[in-house]
Amino acid sequence: MSAGIAKDIYDALRKILTIEDRISQLAESVKQAQDALQNQAERLARLEGKFELLEHTLAGPRRRLPERST
Repeated sequence: MSAGIAKDIYDALRKILTIEDRISQLAESVKQAQDALQNQAERLARLEGKFELLEHTLAGPRRRLPERST
């Protein structure tokens, strides 16, 4: 095997390993982003629930105050 072919094979393997490492890093970044997004979705759902509860509580029929006797 000539030195040129060996160098080409080495360079190709190094590039593959570099790409594989980069894919692993991107996969980890995507997982972290997904976890953060899930956390935000849960927080938003809790806030929506609180607002709905407030809307239903405040939108109920209002009672009139008794008239003052003077």
